Amino acid sequence: MVNILVCNQKGGVGKSLIADELAFSFERLKVPVSFIDLDAQGGTIHQTAQPEDAKVTVVDTPGALQAELRDWIAHADIIIIPTRTTSRDIEPLMRMQQAVQPAQQAGKPVVYVLNGWNRWRASSDFLEWFRGSMGGNVLIYKLPQSEQFVQAGASGVSVVEYARHGGAAKATLELCNAVRKLAGFKKER
Repeated sequence: MVNILVCNQKGGVGKSLIADELAFSFERLKVPVSFIDLDAQGGTIHQTAQPEDAKVTVVDTPGALQAELRDWIAHADIIIIPTRTTSRDIEPLMRMQQAVQPAQQAGKPVVYVLNGWNRWRASSDFLEWFRGSMGGNVLIYKLPQSEQFVQAGASGVSVVEYARHGGAAKATLELCNAVRKLAGFKKER
């Protein structure tokens, strides 16, 4: 079983959104998925479920530093770290990067997601800073700032099902396809 951990110590960065979208993506391809919601605040569309035939587990974590974080990282096969593109997110993001560094050095893939991406200068400045601070080979994906995520969530569906041809759906599919490839599953079209 492939374990996908979605984590950041900061709340409001899109962990639950990404965990849900990954679970929806595997479900659309008929891949049995376990979903574990460790965040007591809730916010996911999916509820914790662990079917016996699951081939992948998606774990949504709380937005706070937890003593268990090292264990969660140790048990993960793929680590996804979402962040917003603001100066307030830099310090928590750097702490997360330090927390996953041993796993990354051991060969575990770490995917960074810049959530709430927009056309304004702050987003591009953040990306420039981030690439400079992380060095070379870093997997970075962008999810746009979009009302479609909110509308899809209110409808209890994936943004891909809600607005298939919108920018939010296209960016979500790109992220999900990258994660599925890392996990050894085929792409979704």
